[in-house]
Amino acid sequence: MLRFLQNMYSKKMNFHKQFMKFYSSWQNNLSSSVQTFKKTMPNLENKFESISKKTHPHLEHIQGDFEVVKSVGQKPVFKFKPLPLNMLSKVKYCLKTDNLTNYCGDRSYYFIGPLAKIEHALVQYTLVKLIKKGFKLVSVPDILPDELIERCGMDTAGERNQVYTLHNNYYGNKWCLSGTSEMALAGSLMNKNLSKDKLPLKLCSVSRCYRAEVSSIAEEKGIFRVHQFTKVEMFGACLPEESENMALYFRNIQEDLLQPFNLHYRVLDMAKHELGTQAYRKYDIEAWMPGNNKYGEISSCSDCTNYQSERLGIHSNGTFLHTVNGTACAVPRLIIALAETHQTVDGSLTLPEKLNDYVIEQNLFKSRFNFPKFTPVQAHRYKM
Repeated sequence: MLRFLQNMYSKKMNFHKQFMKFYSSWQNNLSSSVQTFKKTMPNLENKFESISKKTHPHLEHIQGDFEVVKSVGQKPVFKFKPLPLNMLSKVKYCLKTDNLTNYCGDRSYYFIGPLAKIEHALVQYTLVKLIKKGFKLVSVPDILPDELIERCGMDTAGERNQVYTLHNNYYGNKWCLSGTSEMALAGSLMNKNLSKDKLPLKLCSVSRCYRAEVSSIAEEKGIFRVHQFTKVEMFGACLPEESENMALYFRNIQEDLLQPFNLHYRVLDMAKHELGTQAYRKYDIEAWMPGNNKYGEISSCSDCTNYQSERLGIHSNGTFLHTVNGTACAVPRLIIALAETHQTVDGSLTLPEKLNDYVIEQNLFKSRFNFPKFTPVQAHRYKM
């Protein structure tokens, strides 16, 4: 028995040594990667102050937070009181947002069965449309250096930023979780000289987006404002004189993607104080969510002009290009709008016909979907 215990202890210590060796090597590789990235980053520190933040002249005339550019469709009329997504009797069993503190934290969610299939259907539907329009699909990393994120226009320091930062004590240098694939796509073009015959460049990506934001508004509970979600993003690089039209092109694509869903929505031209640091002009699309009796933002697109390209060295024969980005599909919010607009009296929902071709199986909510119950557990829950 004693020999058995000694062997077990020896194996445990050997495993510990091997693990620490692997961990040290992995940590050094991360640090080396950061240093390599910083060396390739354009040396523009002294120019940052001279790269001024500009906005479109029209924004000077906007009163309040936005100007309504157009309104599409009508608010749906129901013969019953419409309910929010999490109260639809046949849908709520496929969505889990409560008692998740010990699983994945607050403002998280599980899509189960039918809702998970709808998520994948929305992603596939969106990608098919974008690829047909000439977008190149790129799979991107979700962990990025802080400097790349900041040069794209998002703060990583301070108490009120939305960026999750990996702890320096463990990972050696400052790495962050990406808030949108826009930053990784922009980073992939860093120091690139793009020939004019390949412009405008149109890229798209599917990724998880991480946001450290917090909201205490009751109406934004559930899956409207969460810490991570799936999104399909559009990103473009073009000549300076083309970016305003490219932003409108992205906006038209967003509307084209929504058209088969029979949603009531409005397009907004956002005021200066509603723009991100990098945006010259930004359009938001808000869909009507009957169960919540309010409009909710489901997509946006921004003309960033030369803000990102000068900081990342994206050019064409010395001319800094302009960058444009836009949401093609932010899954949770679009699911809210779809479910609440197309809900039925029995607490189910009718999918728009265009999505049926992308759903794994039909009659998703014909019978109640069963899944093991989530229950709060203690912090030592993973010990076997």
